[in-house]
Amino acid sequence: MADSQLKQCQWNIRSSQYLGEISALCFLHLPSHLSSFPFLLAGTGSQVLLYDLESSMMIKSFQVFEGIRVHGLICSLLDNTALGCKVVVCGEKRVKLFNLTFELVSKSNTQSEFCVDLCLLHSLPRFTHWVLDALFLKDHCLAIGCSDNSVHVWDMLKSSLVLQVPSPDRCLLYSMRLWGDNLEALRIASGTIYNEIIVWKVICQHDSPTSTSSVKGCMNLSSSNSNFAKCYDQQYKAVHICRLVGHEGSIFRIVWSSNGVKLVSVSDDRSARIWTIHDHDDRREIVGPVLFGHSARIWDCCISDHLIVTAGEDCTCRVWGLDGKQLWVIKEHIGRGIWRCLYDPNSSLLVTAGFDSAIKVHRLHTSVCKTLDLEGDADSEDIIEGAQISITCIPNSMEHAGLMDSKSEYVRSLYFKCEDTIYVATNHGYLYHALLSETGDVKWTELVRVNGEVPIVCMDLLSASLSRNHCGIDDWVAVGDGKGNMTVVGITGNPSSPKVAFTFAWPAGAERQLLGTYWCKSLGSRYVFTTNPRGVLKLWRLYDPSISVCQDSQRISLIAEFPSSFGIRIMCLDASFEEEVLVCGDLRGNLILFPLSKDLLLCTAATSGVKISPLSYFKGAHGISTVSNISVSRLRHGQVEIRTTGADGCICYLEYDKDQESFEFIGMKQLKELSLIESVSADFKSADDLANRNYAAGFASTDFIIWNLLTEAKVLQIPCGGWRRPHSYYLGDVPEMRNCFAYVKDEIIYIHRHWLPGGCKTKFPRNLHLQFHGREMHSLCFVSENSQVQGNEEENLVDKSSWIATGCEDGTVRLTRFAPEMENWSASKLLGEHVGGSAVRSICFVSKTHIIPSDVSSTPGLEKGQNDTSDGKQNPCLLVSVGAKRVLTTWLLRNRSLDEEEEIYPEQKLNRCETGCKPTVKQCSSMSFRWLSTNMPIRSPTMEGRSKTMSATNKISSLDSDAKTGSTLIEKEGTKSKTCSVNKYEDDWRYLAVTAFLVKCAGSRCHVNIAGSGLTT
Repeated sequence: MADSQLKQCQWNIRSSQYLGEISALCFLHLPSHLSSFPFLLAGTGSQVLLYDLESSMMIKSFQVFEGIRVHGLICSLLDNTALGCKVVVCGEKRVKLFNLTFELVSKSNTQSEFCVDLCLLHSLPRFTHWVLDALFLKDHCLAIGCSDNSVHVWDMLKSSLVLQVPSPDRCLLYSMRLWGDNLEALRIASGTIYNEIIVWKVICQHDSPTSTSSVKGCMNLSSSNSNFAKCYDQQYKAVHICRLVGHEGSIFRIVWSSNGVKLVSVSDDRSARIWTIHDHDDRREIVGPVLFGHSARIWDCCISDHLIVTAGEDCTCRVWGLDGKQLWVIKEHIGRGIWRCLYDPNSSLLVTAGFDSAIKVHRLHTSVCKTLDLEGDADSEDIIEGAQISITCIPNSMEHAGLMDSKSEYVRSLYFKCEDTIYVATNHGYLYHALLSETGDVKWTELVRVNGEVPIVCMDLLSASLSRNHCGIDDWVAVGDGKGNMTVVGITGNPSSPKVAFTFAWPAGAERQLLGTYWCKSLGSRYVFTTNPRGVLKLWRLYDPSISVCQDSQRISLIAEFPSSFGIRIMCLDASFEEEVLVCGDLRGNLILFPLSKDLLLCTAATSGVKISPLSYFKGAHGISTVSNISVSRLRHGQVEIRTTGADGCICYLEYDKDQESFEFIGMKQLKELSLIESVSADFKSADDLANRNYAAGFASTDFIIWNLLTEAKVLQIPCGGWRRPHSYYLGDVPEMRNCFAYVKDEIIYIHRHWLPGGCKTKFPRNLHLQFHGREMHSLCFVSENSQVQGNEEENLVDKSSWIATGCEDGTVRLTRFAPEMENWSASKLLGEHVGGSAVRSICFVSKTHIIPSDVSSTPGLEKGQNDTSDGKQNPCLLVSVGAKRVLTTWLLRNRSLDEEEEIYPEQKLNRCETGCKPTVKQCSSMSFRWLSTNMPIRSPTMEGRSKTMSATNKISSLDSDAKTGSTLIEKEGTKSKTCSVNKYEDDWRYLAVTAFLVKCAGSRCHVNIAGSGLTT
């Protein structure tokens, strides 16, 4: 008994870091010698978070309330002598006054950090109505506005409430905003429930006691003495200034301009309005532009001397000029919208935060400063952001006057090697080297011209830095022309004076039948692929250029042909030399997997083009959209992971098991922001795991976009006319700071270069806080990465509690980690989405296996699985989620450790993209799930409620040979909401609860029990 009591005493429950909506924002400006950017205070739940915007780090979090949401933050001016300021925190009917102090502590001779402390000064008495705004006034006073349209004044020195003035228009408010620095200059704008804005002020009045409020009238609200400041020993009253009418919905937010002349209001009617308020005796108001553009309610707004920012329920933040012209749209939040926006004109930083818990920071220079201030001066814009926009034309492009035709000279293809070098191929068969200078000038060098003066129709580049065997050559350029001939050019020398070391030329196909050429970085410069319109892929071996050979044809040999099962043009490919596999994607979204033996590649004997049949294929992996990119990564011996991107805006993940001969779909991520994804790449800090790539590059309509997959933020957007134009891009180690993009329009090459110095720390946009669910969360469960480890339960408790799986109203399932050592949330990623976005109502994690003795050999295929422990197939850990529309989805926990001996190369973009990140070889292990199955039972019209017990046995084992015929497409398409059709008998039946258990026996492995509407358990 004593031991039991002692064990119970060791446990206690305490609150920790909150993860949810961001409900308040406020800037804190430090002296410029301490920080070039302001600090940011953010209210979330009952906590206040302090961020350093220069380093994007959270300095500290403070618990300010218990069970009350922070919905207002107001900071006083910084006291430079004491390096501190006062902070007002509002929550419902409560107001607290804090003192925030900073201390600069030196960690070393070159580094220092801030030590921050937040001390409570006063906790004001509970008000009778909600507090909507607060404002610091002179003489150590604080004005507080309440939802009953009244203003209270608090003396911070005396800790007493000294004044209460109600408006003559007594009504409830949705919003209020105060302006002024003393009581005489105080102006109040009140957004009423009648869709009007009442502007009023407080004046001193000696002769009208019936309409005034005195200090004595507020004595019952304060527990302090009556020794108040002299200026308050008199009568005050509210005076109406004007009434602003025009909104057709509730007014959610009001802001004053810095000079108190203009007001901006946002409303339920999806509009923002600008009002001009005249001072003193002239009480006329001028209605300015009405800003329309949001597709839902507008929650917040802010105004500066040059622009207006609005944020709404449609998850967009819009930047407007004072003339009402929309300048910029940011759409990076999800769910119920952006709740708060904040703009600092000194640093041009725009901060947005919302229901999805994310805090995103943008810098507005590139997109709006030119429009606002520069009057089309592009050079000034380039200086501001370090971006450079230059235009150039290929040599001899202007020789043909008049309209262009098939015989004109124009750019056919271009390819970035690095940030200052582009290779360009033309319609007259020229291959050029273009060197970009810091001033924007371009130095052109003609390298070769293909025989017959025919157009170059395809080109690919292999750089020495990304190749295993480069033979002393800096760049290998492969081009194919309209006559079906291939030419390989070796480039050496420094960038300012490139030289052609050698050229190989040979016939690779019939006229107009050579459509693509591809290097494969894992194979090096000895092998090059070509493809024709009928889906036949040819592999050519190039011999060492240093060997003396009389004819080019003797330097080249065709070693294999790979005919596609679909007869459709191959658009991209990648291979694994160690695992002897080649994966191709075609024009209609299909994936084909071929064997690629080492004996075939390393054999020096002459071969005559052996025809190799496919091992397997996956029909319609990207629907009917083009597969644009493939990357292959070795997981472990006999297993590779394949990541593909396509013109359907999806990133798909598949797995090939050589021993089991299975080709499985394991997951998908759809980017709604991109209609075509050309590549996915990682920054220099990222692991080599394909699932952990950080950046996606592609197109949305006519714009080129770089998208950060981790922060869900747009890095770059350039209008260019779409993906069909010749284009190329190059991403540096940090794409937010280093990126290049070039495209062709009207015979002109437009080059956008954003390449900041290596020591520059400013990286925008930034994500300060984890992005979480954007809508209500209905269920959660704890997930353990070491569930199968036997040992002391107390020792494993922290590990078992750190990962949490959550299900949301919008159908998404997320995996989030809480770091006990940091006492903060460290990561959150989207696992997947229920079919059709149906709400997730319950979720469970099952890992413990119950063993039932049986003759396992009696079950075909199960005996083989006993020896296969990869991805936990021997003792699987499953995550099961259920919800509306009777959707059940299962994920399998998998170990994402990459083989340490396998050399993983950077992004293997084969058409137009290279990344500047250097390859790193390291072991990566992280919690990850792969999609396993989705089930939507078909219910007949006469179906009665009954119990449901479902078995997932056949899902745990590898997919059978039907995968080779594309049967897995049915399950894969089930994960895509865009291709899912709703059964005609579907109604409001839903799964509400789920539990599962694993049984290791001959007949079954997992049982899932579900309860829901229309079901009996």
